[in-house]
Amino acid sequence: MKDIKKDFESFASDPSPKASAAVLNRIQTQLEKELPSPWTAARGLGLAHLGSSFLTLMACSQFGVRLFFDGEGLMHYFMKISPTFCMSFCGALYLATTVLLARLFLTHDEWNLILRSRGLSIASLALISLGGFSLVSHEVNFETGLLWFFGAALGGELVTYVKSPHLWFSHTSLRK
Repeated sequence: MKDIKKDFESFASDPSPKASAAVLNRIQTQLEKELPSPWTAARGLGLAHLGSSFLTLMACSQFGVRLFFDGEGLMHYFMKISPTFCMSFCGALYLATTVLLARLFLTHDEWNLILRSRGLSIASLALISLGGFSLVSHEVNFETGLLWFFGAALGGELVTYVKSPHLWFSHTSLRK
């Protein structure tokens, strides 16, 4: 069996910059072939968001937008606590469902790519959704939109921490 440490030391001590650059270029091209493109990850996240929008809007009429069924759905129960809670929790439920579906359907590498820009991804989805809701509903004003956005950002962010496998074993002896 080869000694990897000796191979690395001989590679590192090689005075020829051409050999080092050639090896590094080969490694970079191989990584670019194997890693998913950001557009693939964004497309997967967008499809997960469409799926979660469909599911969420069946159960909760956010800003009066409802896909199926009559009545208030989950909003009826959330409003019993308070309107502030209702707006925040509806936003949290909306984006948390997106993140959960994305975690289930994206590959490990695509998910890691999304996690690198987690804040931007969550904020973008929340703002795009809020913009869509404001286009189709007259019930979106500054206060409700801000509460909904806060809940959506917080819910999406918290679910990324819960569903990250590297955090499950970070404080246990199972990780080696």
